[in-house]
Parts: sequence; structure tokens; C-alpha cells
Amino acid sequence: MPIVIGTLLALAAIAVIAYPFLGRTRYRLVSETFVTREKLRAERLRIYRKISDIEADFTSGDLTEVDYQQQRDLLRISAAEILREEAGSKSSRAERDQELEKEISRLREKTAQSPEGGDTL
Repeated sequence: MPIVIGTLLALAAIAVIAYPFLGRTRYRLVSETFVTREKLRAERLRIYRKISDIEADFTSGDLTEVDYQQQRDLLRISAAEILREEAGSKSSRAERDQELEKEISRLREKTAQSPEGGDTL
């Protein structure tokens, strides 16, 4: 009798330990979601650092105003797209591209209308 109880306890312990590793998709999905979010976050922070770098380059005179504005606008659009992905936006790629094109056009119009050509955002 003690051998049977010991065997049952050993099997129960093995089952409890092996349960998360035996293909439960829930655990995999949580892990994949976490990794995806962290990758997006890292990419967004990288873009923010690039924006900071080009601002420093512009301030020091290494970039012209036109180059600075173009690079800054592209980086801001990239950051906005990543923020949308982080927020879980389910819109299609074509819809996002169309929205980005509208935003680019709006920013160009604002920049062209600005009396000093400076940051109008």
C-alpha cells in the first residue's frame, strides 16, 4: 500500500511540474504577446533617441533645417505607427498607410504655412 501511495504522489508531482510545458497555448500566447510588446517598446524608445540625436545635431549646426524637419517628421510618423501597434489597433496595413499619408500631407502644409518654418506641432 505505501508503494502505491508513493507512486501516485510521484506521478502527481510530475504532472504538476510538467503541466505548463505540455503545450498549453495560453502560456505560449502570453509569452509571445509579452515579447512582441517589449520589441515594440524597444523600437519606440530607439526612435525617441534618434529624434533626440537629430535635435542635438540641428542645434549644433550639423543638420540643415530642411533635413532636420524631414528626418524628425519621418521618425515621428514611425513612432506613431508603433504606438498604434502597441495600443492594439486592428486596422489593415492599407488603412494605416492611407492615414500616414494624410498625416504627412497635413504636416507638410503646416510647415509650409509656418512663418519661420519651425516646429508647429
